Amino acid sequence: MSRRAFRPSFHRTVLSVGAIALAGALLTGCGAGGAAPQGGQPAEGDGRPRVGVILGGGGEVGIAWQLGVLDALNNTAGLTPDKVDVAVGTSAGAYSGAYYTLGLDLDALVEQERRGEGAGAPVAGGENGLSAIPPELMAALVSTEGTIEERGRRIGELAMRSELPITSADYVGYVTTMLPGPEWPERDLRITSVDARTGETVLWRAADGVPLAAALASSSAVPGFLPVVEINDGFYTDAPRTSFSRQLVDELDLDAVVYIGMPTPNLSNTVEEKALDELQAGGLQVVRITGSEEANRVAANALDPAMRPVAVDLGLQDGENAAAAVRQLLG
Repeated sequence: MSRRAFRPSFHRTVLSVGAIALAGALLTGCGAGGAAPQGGQPAEGDGRPRVGVILGGGGEVGIAWQLGVLDALNNTAGLTPDKVDVAVGTSAGAYSGAYYTLGLDLDALVEQERRGEGAGAPVAGGENGLSAIPPELMAALVSTEGTIEERGRRIGELAMRSELPITSADYVGYVTTMLPGPEWPERDLRITSVDARTGETVLWRAADGVPLAAALASSSAVPGFLPVVEINDGFYTDAPRTSFSRQLVDELDLDAVVYIGMPTPNLSNTVEEKALDELQAGGLQVVRITGSEEANRVAANALDPAMRPVAVDLGLQDGENAAAAVRQLLG
């Protein structure tokens, strides 16, 4: 099995990042939404910059919000999938990134969210979803002691011991029903997860030969709530990730990054803020879309599926507000 490990440098399936974020242990917004791009040069050949899109978490409402943002950027800023050289998704962002790079009809997905029909998790969430996570595991999730990989190993150890009503195979099978087919998108999609035994961050991609549904499930497998996902001889879960943006920019010679992630409190599941700041200071164009104050309030109820219709409209608004900066980025 080929995989990339990075060290520091559905009826309702995408809730994991939001679940932990509500406990203060996940995705930090990477700055004010809609910031103007800076630096960078157009890519050689077709005259456009090489662009990456990084999609963070946000729980049940996160995917709805991100779909709204992506739809607005697609329609008003011209950020169509063919202008994106790589998309990287974490948990909720893994699903929105997959739908986007697969070329699904974003307008139709937005309307589904407005009707309360967006695909989500196979287990009950709601406002009290965190209560299902064992106290010892919750303490590990909110802990800041040790390196990110050390924390990931501790969380993974506890997660693998958790007894849950759904198995890894059941979960992956469920995710399969949420997709239009088994194939990965032709466009470059990376899906983040964490090796439960080593704490290493993994970015799954089509070349790894891992089923798309398994990669998606591993990215959103909130410890103690959804099962650790078995892939070949490994075990993967949703734990704190190490930063990957610098390696990605270097690998693909990116000129620009659009970061899309709901504002959530305290710590991060993808620690990209410092890396993006450093890359921007070095000339990378960066647009951050982290949502309005109202989106922040919705993020506090990330496990509540009833908030998804509200979230998608907020995403549309936040995407429209950032459209000018993204158009400038695209040249």
